Amino acid sequence: MIPLSLKNAVCLILGFGLAQNILSATQNDSSKISILPVPTFGYAPETRGYAGAVCQMAFKTEDKIRLSSLKAEFQYTQRKQSIAEISGSVFLPSEQWLINFVAHSSRFPDYWWGIGIQTPENAKESFNSKRNWLEVAVLKKVHPNWFLGPIFRHQRRDAIAFEQTLSPSSLKVTAAGLQCLHDSRNNMLNPVKGAYLDVQITRNSAVATGNGIRIQIDGRAYKKVGAKSIAAGRAAFSYLSAPTHFFDLALLGGDRYLRGYYLGRFRDRGMLVFNGEIRKSIHKRWGAAIGLGAGTVFSQSADVFVNPFKPAFNAGLRFVADRKENINLRIDYAVGQKGQSGFYFAFGEAF
Repeated sequence: MIPLSLKNAVCLILGFGLAQNILSATQNDSSKISILPVPTFGYAPETRGYAGAVCQMAFKTEDKIRLSSLKAEFQYTQRKQSIAEISGSVFLPSEQWLINFVAHSSRFPDYWWGIGIQTPENAKESFNSKRNWLEVAVLKKVHPNWFLGPIFRHQRRDAIAFEQTLSPSSLKVTAAGLQCLHDSRNNMLNPVKGAYLDVQITRNSAVATGNGIRIQIDGRAYKKVGAKSIAAGRAAFSYLSAPTHFFDLALLGGDRYLRGYYLGRFRDRGMLVFNGEIRKSIHKRWGAAIGLGAGTVFSQSADVFVNPFKPAFNAGLRFVADRKENINLRIDYAVGQKGQSGFYFAFGEAF
């Protein structure tokens, strides 16, 4: 992996300065819709250097409900990966309905180390594929801050080509099931109080491997500590009852679960991750965060606390890009074991 360099650090600092100028010019405090276009560039273990653009839209469908968000993002990376994604979380009037969706398409040269938490570094193998997936959840409010409804997920890989291993040219997995969500956070992108609990039970249908039941649980809590600090914690669990394709296994690492590790460096049918972070306002629109994480993957549920956990440490800057809606622009630098590290540049917090 490429270590932190002066060039990467300078690029990120210049990017923050440019982003601040653009945001100041485009933000309209009197508008009900906030649109924040920002150029992005940095470094992550799975992409190496990257450049691109992200546009974050924040809005309310009604004055007295929480913020909804839509995001469009494109990146091109040093490893000749192209990534395009549109995602959103939309509260309808009176928060009677919540709609979540992700549409992703990419051409992504990637790496594979095998399955399990003990895979050695010398097992690393490169492969190429075209990735497409769609996820949609339509949730009905059944009680204040509680939502229930169906979730659908479809993933497909085409033009699969491993460096050494023989592989099929395409694979697909479809999942459908039920999602129960509790969300009392005051802000989905930058919560300062409240709690979040997401429980999903889906039936996965994978061609050539059969069917299985996947259980996913993601719990988070936020609490103010003093006048300017926030303590945030998260525990996430995932387990699939039957074998599946390599790309549908639980993946440890990346910006979402365990910053500092290559996304997919460790993968298996199950995953358990813990994260804790302190976020503090420093001066005007600037803040900082520091956090710890640990995670593991496993093939049998009985091994969840038997397999070793991989530790990670992260620290970073925060800039309040939208003062009205309190939306942060985030840069984190995270370090894992054995030289793994990465920069992460995004709107909103990782959890």
